[in-house]
Amino acid sequence: METASETARDAPDEVQTFIRYSERSADGGYIEKNGSYSFEMEDHDVTVRNARKLDTAFDTHGFALVKHPVDVDFTDQHDFEKRYYPEVCRLVKSMTGAREVFAFMGILRGGEDAKGGGPALSAHVDFDEAALRQWVARLAPDRAQELAGKRLVNINVWRGTIPVENYPLAVCDARSVSKEDFLRVSLGRPEGGFREGMPAGLNMAYNPKHQWYYFPFMQPDEALVFRLFDTGNPAWEMTGHTAFEDPTSDPYSAKRQSFEVRTIAVFDE
Repeated sequence: METASETARDAPDEVQTFIRYSERSADGGYIEKNGSYSFEMEDHDVTVRNARKLDTAFDTHGFALVKHPVDVDFTDQHDFEKRYYPEVCRLVKSMTGAREVFAFMGILRGGEDAKGGGPALSAHVDFDEAALRQWVARLAPDRAQELAGKRLVNINVWRGTIPVENYPLAVCDARSVSKEDFLRVSLGRPEGGFREGMPAGLNMAYNPKHQWYYFPFMQPDEALVFRLFDTGNPAWEMTGHTAFEDPTSDPYSAKRQSFEVRTIAVFDE
């Protein structure tokens, strides 16, 4: 019987699949509470490369896979907020040299106890600058003035809570995107969203220059760390991401279960 490392090693160099993008007309659109969109989505055929066989780096590509074993009950909000959030903050701080890191909005997907639904099948970036600054004000309300002028970087940490055998996460090389590829999309109608006060996120429009990667057969002791919006990067070089249908997956494999937590890294510059 193959070990997990052998299975990952034997995965193909690349897979041919599709990525679901938003039409460019989606800029300024919204997502309803029932999950419907005020805009159209479109699927584009892409190549997703096996990043395990390449030399990728967080500072260069915008993402990295790291060994990060933890002992946490991801179905217990108290447990993961008390024990996992500090672990994630330490990880992000060690990788970036940030002065401090806030962790928030952990989401469990898949499994009977999951509240985040199934895999998110659309290319996106979670927050824009307004959203990051609003979140910092929520997370540290007594320090809002102090943190208002700081450089903020949204960094996500994603992992499978069991081995990931289907619907893996694809990440887009931050160097292959342009500012025009990101579209502001609100949660709820502008006149009264279902998540009151929640600022816009960023969906992605198709660009043939996008370079997509994945780490096949991720294990529970591995974490995928990727950089999103950086208020100090005017070029908007950031890592779009989405789950995707891997045509090489075993149709009888276990349903994907994953946990993702958002962080905001604070820098003095």
